[in-house]
Amino acid sequence: MNKVLFFALAKHQRLYFQRLLDETALEGKVVVPAQMPWPKPWQLPDVVKRINWPQLIEEKCHERRVKRKYEGGLYKLLLRLELAWMALRVQALLLREKPANVAMWNGSHRYCQLLLALLPQDCQTFFFENGLLPNTTTLDTKGVNYRNSVPRDAAFFRDYQAPEGAACAELALVPRKPRNTGLPVIELPERFVFIPFQDDRDTQVRLFSPWVADMRQLFALGERLAAETGVTVVFKEHPASRESYPDLHARSHERLLFANGNNTQALIQASQFVITLNSTVGLESILLGKPVLTLGQAFFNIPGLVSHADSADELIAQARVFPDWSLDERIRDNFLRYMAAEYCVEGGWLDADVVQLQRVVSRMQRLGR
Repeated sequence: MNKVLFFALAKHQRLYFQRLLDETALEGKVVVPAQMPWPKPWQLPDVVKRINWPQLIEEKCHERRVKRKYEGGLYKLLLRLELAWMALRVQALLLREKPANVAMWNGSHRYCQLLLALLPQDCQTFFFENGLLPNTTTLDTKGVNYRNSVPRDAAFFRDYQAPEGAACAELALVPRKPRNTGLPVIELPERFVFIPFQDDRDTQVRLFSPWVADMRQLFALGERLAAETGVTVVFKEHPASRESYPDLHARSHERLLFANGNNTQALIQASQFVITLNSTVGLESILLGKPVLTLGQAFFNIPGLVSHADSADELIAQARVFPDWSLDERIRDNFLRYMAAEYCVEGGWLDADVVQLQRVVSRMQRLGR
């Protein structure tokens, strides 16, 4: 395999990428933004026409809006200058290194988007992320989350057979340690629908939730669901979110509850079904055999695997016909087999040993051109 140029934006990325080079036979270089060469201003005309500037600016301004930060005219002007400066440095980096392979974490950051826009057509890309199954790492040549390369065709999973000799990871959910301790555990109702909150700042919400803008809107959908169908809805706030919701707690009642102190796995297992935008709780629910209704763009929006709603009316309609959803146990089983046997790299990156690093390199070699 040709050398790999690793583009790192955070310390944990740089350290992991460097370990791939230091502890395996993989060759390449790790580069952080501060190490990129100085720009060549005369390259600006060529660079400008290759980048979708309105999309980059809007995505960053949307992130600022979510964080309640200033995003007015002065900020947009400074952002344009920053992006142009970084684009020229990225172009200079590519001209200097002439990489055949480029690797990055996630790929949604604006600097990664600049890099992707300026890459030569024949350059192979690799995207890293947290694993989608327990104790795994994501490595994809196309993207992560909704942009990943997992097939979306129900027929593929209905007929799927794992390759002979493929090592399947243990398909068991590893209970997550709670980040917030001391929160009260509520007594759960006998029958309820579980709606886990996500982090409004996360790209899963900002980029891949076209009709539910934030968790307040998600709560309002739960309110309507309880009012129109009579079901009890249980929410749980995302443990990493910096947002607090005293206004939503004030609107809760006996059929609209928060269970922030309860174990997520227990909430999944006790619920009738789970409603999520596109979170990992949706995947965990699939792993536990619980019906899932998605509202956002999720790579697991596969007919037969989950149910899906593109509007509030569709959400209510789907809830009314539950449990008569068109879910296929064979598709679920084969989806999990595919994820374990072929897609996910066994072993988490955070506590990777040499064996895990070598698995990643072997996968890169198989996927590389």
